[in-house]
Amino acid sequence: MSSVAPAGPSPGVDAILKSLVIPSCPEVLTDLHAEMRKEDPDPQRIARLVGADVALSVAVLRTINSPFYGLSRPVDSIAQAVAMLGLRQLASLVSAVLLRQAAAFKGLNLVRFWDVSNKRSFAMMKLARGLKGVDPDMAQSFGLFCDIGIPLLMQRFPDYGPTLKLANEAEDRPFTDVEFERHGISHTQVGSLMARSWGLNDTLCLAIRRHHDYALFQEPGVPDPVVRLVAMCLVADLAIQRFARLNAGSEWHKGGDSAVGALMLSDLDLEDWIETLGEGFSRELD
Repeated sequence: MSSVAPAGPSPGVDAILKSLVIPSCPEVLTDLHAEMRKEDPDPQRIARLVGADVALSVAVLRTINSPFYGLSRPVDSIAQAVAMLGLRQLASLVSAVLLRQAAAFKGLNLVRFWDVSNKRSFAMMKLARGLKGVDPDMAQSFGLFCDIGIPLLMQRFPDYGPTLKLANEAEDRPFTDVEFERHGISHTQVGSLMARSWGLNDTLCLAIRRHHDYALFQEPGVPDPVVRLVAMCLVADLAIQRFARLNAGSEWHKGGDSAVGALMLSDLDLEDWIETLGEGFSRELD
């Protein structure tokens, strides 16, 4: 494995966090969440909120008209799409679009990052629907947010690229240990902070914070949804690697056995899921 010289003394975590540009939650998402929390949400107002943003409108219509929903004829009305998607699915979709807009940093090539994030969120939703124990919309949001700290740290640290390579190749130590050693902070910590600032629930924030910490599989006090989210994430990422015709990465070697145990998957079950998700990537996302 190649080595890179340490990045030098790191400032305190608080100082790093203050220096990061954490994208604030967009107003349209705040308004959407506020409307959804009402005892009797107004679908017409929700449709107006979404319809006022061209990118959101296009994304909603593209999703509802995808083969995944199998409609006999296309939907061309935001109001109809909102009614068919349901509020929670709509919120997940809106979050995905706005997150991508908010984290579009100058000078960073994030094509690969968003491709993996999109595939992971799709895979997490499919796994949650099939394996149960986690709300599919929550799983989808986790898939989108779990690595959002990476582009934020790429913006903050010019030498984060080599760190990412080292962390991905580390087979005998946690991914986040490499980040802490070189920069004094991890992408999981930053991602959890951003998720909390965007109003995501405590379960999601904890899962994001610990999704490279496989000791949680042996900790009896960790909430089961958090364990299942982390386990499903490992399966989803393995499916993405197989789809890209890559060998299993170091994260699967570190946590894969624990993940299949937590999800009670046999070897045959795992291979069936890898095949199913790969077919989904081809059909829905590529």
